[in-house]
Amino acid sequence: MYVSIFLKIILLLLTGFQTNLLIAESYKKSNFNRLKPTKLNISVFIFNDKNQNGKYDLGDSAMTGIVTQLIKPNGMVIDEKSNKAGYANFKMALGSSNYRDINTVQEIYTFNTLIPPNWKVTTNNKKQKILFNEKVGSPGGLIASNAPNWVGLAPNLTIKGRLRTNKGENLPKDINIHARGPNGKIKNLKLKNSGEYNFDVEQGKWELLFESKSRNWEKIKKIEVNHAPIRIMDILIGSKELPRNKNLRLENFDWINFSQLEKIPNGHLDLNWNYLMAVHHRNSSGPGYNNVLNSGHGIGYNSSGHPVTITANKGESFDFIGGYFTVGWNQANGEIINLQGFRNGKKIAENKFKLSYLGPIWIEADLRRIDKLIIATEHYWQFGAEDLKFRTK
Repeated sequence: MYVSIFLKIILLLLTGFQTNLLIAESYKKSNFNRLKPTKLNISVFIFNDKNQNGKYDLGDSAMTGIVTQLIKPNGMVIDEKSNKAGYANFKMALGSSNYRDINTVQEIYTFNTLIPPNWKVTTNNKKQKILFNEKVGSPGGLIASNAPNWVGLAPNLTIKGRLRTNKGENLPKDINIHARGPNGKIKNLKLKNSGEYNFDVEQGKWELLFESKSRNWEKIKKIEVNHAPIRIMDILIGSKELPRNKNLRLENFDWINFSQLEKIPNGHLDLNWNYLMAVHHRNSSGPGYNNVLNSGHGIGYNSSGHPVTITANKGESFDFIGGYFTVGWNQANGEIINLQGFRNGKKIAENKFKLSYLGPIWIEADLRRIDKLIIATEHYWQFGAEDLKFRTK
């Protein structure tokens, strides 16, 4: 009897000891000298340097769809596009045949960010040469001597527009355009035979003066240049400015919080809406939806690529000041956006502009006392919209 009890006690002790061994095995400290390398991302972060100061700081935003090349020591080139968070990711895996981005040590790999046309690098590091060394116990078996730094991009800033006359009329020979920049200096601008003007600008407040003595006409236009090129809707020579509506209204779509997608209801901002949707930019797929973002998290787009119509309440009018626009998808780079303004059933303005998925243009519309605005794309691709500015009664 006593022998049986003793054996049971020994068995329980052994069982407990084995259990403790199993627990200890589950939580044992790693022997880093024996860990086999797997894989790990190393990334180049691409951002829109909105203040063009060469630093990633407050107000800047990640850029989606920017290509970075990894040039291997053997000359092989691997392309990766930056994702929604702005990262172009490459795999580090020492000796791996499955993940062959970065798989050798004591060699230099080059990260080369491809700069889109009409953009520039603000961080002076288009190419980054990185030496990779072996590191026993690390996830990928190797590490960068210096990790790739962020790459800042910014568009070449321009103001572009056109002066026009009534049908059958020629441009006045004495038409002049002067532009006063943030530094106070005045540029005398050349006007093409078509009436177009296009000039480089820097960030800050600009004042444009259009004048023709023969037409006894003068117009002053004030524009704030921020992070995007400016496109001004056509200005009719000799036209008189209508008074502005009083109440400034901003549609930045940031009211979308509890759902992924919202149709804008009539009555919002005292206007009526058709086919304009609000979405959190993280819930969209195309790079242009991410790259249009200026403030907060919400953006707008034209549902199913169809025209958007915004109207005033009966007997009322509104002003459309302007807004930021991209095309949502990289397949549609260069899509044409068409803006039409109506007053009392008559079209009073129409302009077309090219869109990019890489970043927005600011369309300076300055359409006053209209009762209907139509925003459409030529090939029915979806545009991205941000910070649309209106004035209502």
